[in-house]
Amino acid sequence: MEKLVVLRKWWVRLAVGLAVFTPLFMAVSALGAKFGLWNWWYAFGTLVRNYGVKLLIATLVVAALALVLSLVLKPRARKNIVLSLLALAVPVLGMVHGKSVQKKAGSVPFIHDITTDTQDVPTFTSVIIGQRGENSNTLDYVGKTEKRSNKLVSVLQVESYPDIRTLVLSDAPEVAFTRAAQAAKSMGWKIASESADTGIIEATATSFWFGFKDDVVIRVRPAQGGGSLVDVRSISRVGGSDIGANADRIRKFREKLGN
Repeated sequence: MEKLVVLRKWWVRLAVGLAVFTPLFMAVSALGAKFGLWNWWYAFGTLVRNYGVKLLIATLVVAALALVLSLVLKPRARKNIVLSLLALAVPVLGMVHGKSVQKKAGSVPFIHDITTDTQDVPTFTSVIIGQRGENSNTLDYVGKTEKRSNKLVSVLQVESYPDIRTLVLSDAPEVAFTRAAQAAKSMGWKIASESADTGIIEATATSFWFGFKDDVVIRVRPAQGGGSLVDVRSISRVGGSDIGANADRIRKFREKLGN
Protein backbone atom coordinates (compact mmCIF):
# COMPACT_ATOMS: atom_id res chain seq x y z
CA MET A 1 0.00 0.00 0.00
CA GLU A 2 2.85 2.39 0.81
CA LYS A 3 4.28 1.83 -2.67
CA LEU A 4 0.91 2.71 -4.20
CA VAL A 5 0.73 5.88 -2.11
CA VAL A 6 4.20 6.89 -3.32
CA LEU A 7 3.16 6.02 -6.88
CA ARG A 8 0.07 8.21 -6.47
CA LYS A 9 2.21 11.14 -5.38
CA TRP A 10 4.46 10.87 -8.43
CA TRP A 11 1.51 10.26 -10.74
CA VAL A 12 -0.16 13.45 -9.54
CA ARG A 13 3.10 15.33 -10.04
CA LEU A 14 3.37 13.94 -13.56
CA ALA A 15 -0.21 15.02 -14.31
CA VAL A 16 0.46 18.53 -13.06
CA GLY A 17 3.73 18.70 -14.98
CA LEU A 18 2.03 17.68 -18.22
CA ALA A 19 -0.83 20.11 -17.56
CA VAL A 20 1.68 22.95 -17.26
CA PHE A 21 3.95 21.82 -20.10
CA THR A 22 1.25 21.17 -22.73
CA PRO A 23 -0.21 24.71 -22.99
CA LEU A 24 3.30 26.13 -22.82
CA PHE A 25 4.30 23.86 -25.70
CA MET A 26 1.28 25.04 -27.70
CA ALA A 27 2.05 28.69 -26.98
CA VAL A 28 5.75 28.41 -27.87
CA SER A 29 4.84 26.54 -31.07
CA ALA A 30 2.47 29.31 -32.18
CA LEU A 31 4.65 32.23 -31.11
CA GLY A 32 7.73 30.59 -32.64
CA ALA A 33 6.00 30.76 -36.02
CA LYS A 34 5.01 34.36 -35.42
CA PHE A 35 8.61 35.40 -34.73
CA GLY A 36 10.09 33.39 -37.58
CA LEU A 37 11.71 30.51 -35.68
CA TRP A 38 9.87 28.05 -37.94
CA ASN A 39 7.21 28.27 -40.62
CA TRP A 40 3.53 28.47 -39.83
CA TRP A 41 2.64 25.11 -41.39
CA TYR A 42 5.23 23.24 -39.29
CA ALA A 43 3.93 25.02 -36.18
CA PHE A 44 0.27 24.43 -36.93
CA GLY A 45 0.37 21.09 -38.71
CA THR A 46 3.17 19.28 -36.90
CA LEU A 47 3.77 20.90 -33.53
CA VAL A 48 0.19 21.77 -32.55
CA ARG A 49 -2.08 19.38 -34.46
CA ASN A 50 0.25 16.39 -34.15
CA TYR A 51 2.47 16.62 -31.07
CA GLY A 52 0.17 19.02 -29.26
CA VAL A 53 -2.88 16.78 -29.61
CA LYS A 54 -0.84 13.79 -28.43
CA LEU A 55 0.25 15.76 -25.39
CA LEU A 56 -3.38 16.64 -24.63
CA ILE A 57 -4.38 12.97 -24.81
CA ALA A 58 -1.42 11.94 -22.62
CA THR A 59 -2.33 14.63 -20.08
CA LEU A 60 -5.95 13.48 -20.08
CA VAL A 61 -4.99 9.84 -19.42
CA VAL A 62 -2.40 10.62 -16.75
CA ALA A 63 -4.63 13.16 -14.97
CA ALA A 64 -7.62 10.80 -15.01
CA LEU A 65 -5.53 8.00 -13.51
CA ALA A 66 -4.08 10.39 -10.93
CA LEU A 67 -7.62 11.39 -9.94
CA VAL A 68 -8.69 7.76 -9.60
CA LEU A 69 -5.68 6.96 -7.42
CA SER A 70 -6.33 10.08 -5.33
CA LEU A 71 -9.94 9.05 -4.74
CA VAL A 72 -9.36 5.34 -4.16
CA LEU A 73 -6.16 5.10 -2.18
CA LYS A 74 -6.18 5.96 1.50
CA PRO A 75 -5.33 8.15 3.20
CA ARG A 76 -7.03 10.52 0.78
CA ALA A 77 -5.47 13.96 0.43
CA ARG A 78 -7.64 16.85 -0.74
CA LYS A 79 -4.56 18.45 -2.29
CA ASN A 80 -4.01 15.46 -4.60
CA ILE A 81 -7.67 15.44 -5.64
CA VAL A 82 -7.66 19.18 -6.39
CA LEU A 83 -4.39 19.01 -8.33
CA SER A 84 -5.63 16.04 -10.35
CA LEU A 85 -8.86 17.85 -11.19
CA LEU A 86 -6.97 20.97 -12.26
CA ALA A 87 -4.63 18.86 -14.39
CA LEU A 88 -7.64 17.11 -15.93
CA ALA A 89 -9.28 20.44 -16.75
CA VAL A 90 -6.42 21.46 -19.07
CA PRO A 91 -6.86 18.74 -21.73
CA VAL A 92 -10.65 18.85 -21.39
CA LEU A 93 -10.73 22.59 -22.06
CA GLY A 94 -8.21 22.16 -24.88
CA MET A 95 -10.32 19.51 -26.57
CA VAL A 96 -13.52 21.53 -26.12
CA HIS A 97 -11.81 24.49 -27.77
CA GLY A 98 -10.59 22.28 -30.61
CA LYS A 99 -14.09 20.91 -31.21
CA SER A 100 -15.46 24.45 -31.16
CA VAL A 101 -12.99 25.53 -33.86
CA GLN A 102 -13.85 22.44 -35.94
CA LYS A 103 -17.55 23.22 -35.62
CA LYS A 104 -16.98 26.83 -36.69
CA ALA A 105 -14.84 25.69 -39.64
CA GLY A 106 -17.59 23.33 -40.75
CA SER A 107 -20.23 26.05 -40.60
CA VAL A 108 -18.52 28.47 -43.01
CA PRO A 109 -17.32 28.07 -46.60
CA PHE A 110 -13.71 27.07 -47.28
CA ILE A 111 -12.69 30.55 -48.46
CA HIS A 112 -10.33 33.29 -47.32
CA ASP A 113 -11.15 36.33 -49.50
CA ILE A 114 -14.07 38.50 -48.35
CA THR A 115 -15.26 41.79 -49.82
CA THR A 116 -18.20 44.13 -49.39
CA ASP A 117 -18.48 44.50 -53.17
CA THR A 118 -18.30 41.21 -55.09
CA GLN A 119 -19.09 42.87 -58.43
CA ASP A 120 -16.52 45.68 -58.35
CA VAL A 121 -13.92 44.32 -55.96
CA PRO A 122 -11.47 46.72 -54.27
CA THR A 123 -7.97 46.02 -55.55
CA PHE A 124 -4.58 46.21 -53.85
CA THR A 125 -1.72 48.37 -55.03
CA SER A 126 1.89 47.35 -55.61
CA VAL A 127 2.65 48.20 -51.98
CA ILE A 128 0.74 45.23 -50.55
CA ILE A 129 1.42 43.03 -53.57
CA GLY A 130 5.14 43.43 -52.93
CA GLN A 131 4.77 42.44 -49.29
CA ARG A 132 2.73 39.29 -49.82
CA GLY A 133 5.40 37.02 -51.28
CA GLU A 134 5.32 34.39 -54.02
CA ASN A 135 3.60 31.65 -51.99
CA SER A 136 0.69 33.80 -50.81
CA ASN A 137 -2.90 33.19 -51.86
CA THR A 138 -3.78 34.79 -55.18
CA LEU A 139 -5.31 38.25 -55.20
CA ASP A 140 -7.22 37.50 -58.42
CA TYR A 141 -10.93 37.57 -57.60
CA VAL A 142 -12.87 37.16 -60.82
CA GLY A 143 -13.49 33.46 -61.40
CA LYS A 144 -11.98 32.44 -58.04
CA THR A 145 -13.57 29.21 -56.78
CA GLU A 146 -13.64 27.22 -53.58
CA LYS A 147 -11.44 24.16 -53.95
CA ARG A 148 -13.89 21.77 -52.30
CA SER A 149 -17.11 22.61 -54.11
CA ASN A 150 -15.70 24.44 -57.13
CA LYS A 151 -18.33 27.14 -56.55
CA LEU A 152 -17.48 30.78 -57.11
CA VAL A 153 -16.15 32.48 -53.99
CA SER A 154 -18.44 35.44 -54.66
CA VAL A 155 -21.51 33.18 -54.67
CA LEU A 156 -20.47 31.39 -51.49
CA GLN A 157 -19.82 34.68 -49.75
CA VAL A 158 -23.24 36.09 -50.57
CA GLU A 159 -24.85 32.86 -49.34
CA SER A 160 -22.84 32.66 -46.11
CA TYR A 161 -22.24 36.32 -45.27
CA PRO A 162 -25.21 38.27 -46.66
CA ASP A 163 -24.56 41.11 -44.20
CA ILE A 164 -21.15 41.93 -45.72
CA ARG A 165 -22.15 44.86 -47.92
CA THR A 166 -21.01 48.31 -48.93
CA LEU A 167 -21.28 50.84 -46.12
CA VAL A 168 -23.11 54.02 -47.08
CA LEU A 169 -22.17 57.13 -45.11
CA SER A 170 -23.67 60.59 -45.17
CA ASP A 171 -20.18 62.09 -44.78
CA ALA A 172 -18.37 63.71 -47.68
CA PRO A 173 -15.69 61.42 -49.18
CA GLU A 174 -12.78 63.32 -47.62
CA VAL A 175 -14.38 63.08 -44.18
CA ALA A 176 -15.25 59.42 -44.68
CA PHE A 177 -11.67 58.71 -45.76
CA THR A 178 -10.27 60.31 -42.60
CA ARG A 179 -12.70 58.35 -40.43
CA ALA A 180 -11.86 55.11 -42.26
CA ALA A 181 -8.13 55.66 -41.73
CA GLN A 182 -8.68 56.34 -38.04
CA ALA A 183 -10.87 53.25 -37.68
CA ALA A 184 -8.24 51.07 -39.41
CA LYS A 185 -5.53 52.32 -37.07
CA SER A 186 -7.73 51.77 -34.03
CA MET A 187 -8.15 48.13 -35.10
CA GLY A 188 -4.42 47.64 -34.56
CA TRP A 189 -3.69 47.09 -38.24
CA LYS A 190 -0.34 48.08 -39.72
CA ILE A 191 -1.07 50.74 -42.34
CA ALA A 192 0.82 50.06 -45.56
CA SER A 193 -0.47 52.97 -47.63
CA GLU A 194 -3.17 55.61 -47.67
CA SER A 195 -4.06 58.03 -50.42
CA ALA A 196 -6.81 60.59 -50.07
CA ASP A 197 -6.59 61.24 -53.82
CA THR A 198 -7.53 57.65 -54.76
CA GLY A 199 -9.55 56.97 -51.63
CA ILE A 200 -7.51 53.83 -50.97
CA ILE A 201 -6.18 52.63 -47.61
CA GLU A 202 -4.16 49.42 -47.33
CA ALA A 203 -3.24 47.64 -44.13
CA THR A 204 -2.19 44.29 -42.69
CA ALA A 205 -3.70 42.56 -39.68
CA THR A 206 -1.45 40.09 -37.85
CA SER A 207 -2.87 37.45 -35.52
CA PHE A 208 -1.44 37.05 -32.02
CA TRP A 209 -1.03 33.30 -32.41
CA PHE A 210 1.08 32.03 -35.33
CA GLY A 211 1.42 35.56 -36.75
CA PHE A 212 -1.01 34.92 -39.60
CA LYS A 213 -1.19 37.98 -41.85
CA ASP A 214 -4.39 39.14 -43.57
CA ASP A 215 -4.29 42.08 -45.94
CA VAL A 216 -7.03 44.70 -46.01
CA VAL A 217 -7.89 47.31 -48.63
CA ILE A 218 -10.45 50.05 -47.95
CA ARG A 219 -11.95 52.05 -50.79
CA VAL A 220 -13.84 55.31 -50.27
CA ARG A 221 -15.84 56.76 -53.18
CA PRO A 222 -18.48 59.47 -53.62
CA ALA A 223 -22.06 58.20 -53.59
CA GLN A 224 -24.64 59.36 -56.09
CA GLY A 225 -26.63 62.18 -54.58
CA GLY A 226 -24.04 62.90 -51.89
CA GLY A 227 -22.33 61.02 -49.12
CA SER A 228 -19.80 58.22 -49.48
CA LEU A 229 -19.53 54.53 -50.29
CA VAL A 230 -17.00 52.58 -48.23
CA ASP A 231 -15.94 49.13 -49.38
CA VAL A 232 -13.56 46.75 -47.65
CA ARG A 233 -11.76 43.64 -48.77
CA SER A 234 -9.86 41.33 -46.41
CA ILE A 235 -7.82 38.37 -47.66
CA SER A 236 -5.56 35.87 -45.90
CA ARG A 237 -2.03 35.44 -47.18
CA VAL A 238 -1.94 31.72 -46.40
CA GLY A 239 -4.38 28.89 -45.70
CA GLY A 240 -7.51 27.66 -47.39
CA SER A 241 -10.21 28.58 -44.87
CA ASP A 242 -10.13 31.65 -42.66
CA ILE A 243 -12.85 30.15 -40.41
CA GLY A 244 -14.82 33.38 -40.79
CA ALA A 245 -11.99 35.65 -39.60
CA ASN A 246 -12.04 38.02 -42.58
CA ALA A 247 -15.81 38.49 -42.41
CA ASP A 248 -15.58 39.16 -38.67
CA ARG A 249 -12.81 41.69 -39.28
CA ILE A 250 -14.92 43.60 -41.79
CA ARG A 251 -17.89 43.60 -39.42
CA LYS A 252 -15.79 45.04 -36.58
CA PHE A 253 -14.36 47.70 -38.88
CA ARG A 254 -17.82 48.69 -40.06
CA GLU A 255 -18.99 48.93 -36.46
CA LYS A 256 -16.14 51.27 -35.59
CA LEU A 257 -16.72 53.34 -38.71
CA GLY A 258 -20.47 53.38 -38.20
CA ASN A 259 -20.04 54.79 -34.74
